[in-house]
Amino acid sequence: MRRPHLLRLPLARAVVPGVFAFLLSACGAGGSGAGTPSTEATAAAGASANDVATLVAAPDVLLLDVRRPDEFAAGHVEGALNIPLGETARMIEAIGARDRPVVLHCRTGNRSGQAMNELRAAGFTRLANGGSFQQTATAAGRPVVR
Repeated sequence: MRRPHLLRLPLARAVVPGVFAFLLSACGAGGSGAGTPSTEATAAAGASANDVATLVAAPDVLLLDVRRPDEFAAGHVEGALNIPLGETARMIEAIGARDRPVVLHCRTGNRSGQAMNELRAAGFTRLANGGSFQQTATAAGRPVVR
């Protein structure tokens, strides 16, 4: 007698590792260092590293840090606005125009990806997940201040 679950095993071996790797990269765990999301995580969140650099260079860009206030106080990108994840109404008000360029960032890129999805659902079109605040500072050419 054949067991049906054993017939699916080769497919599970092929699919599950890829899904697991995607989930890790989307959460920032697959990055090149502690707290740094990989290029795949940024791409999975809807923007490439080039997209982030392009948006950061825009004259009216808003750098939006979605970490908690205590995290922001411990160090943040110079000129970034701090509105924690979950305060979408405040984000919408602060951004204003739906086509304003916004680079979101947090500690690893996970919360900024979540915020980006919420803002896309609200109709915002020029959004990029900058990943960690250190990556955004580098792309923007701005210091991290404490």
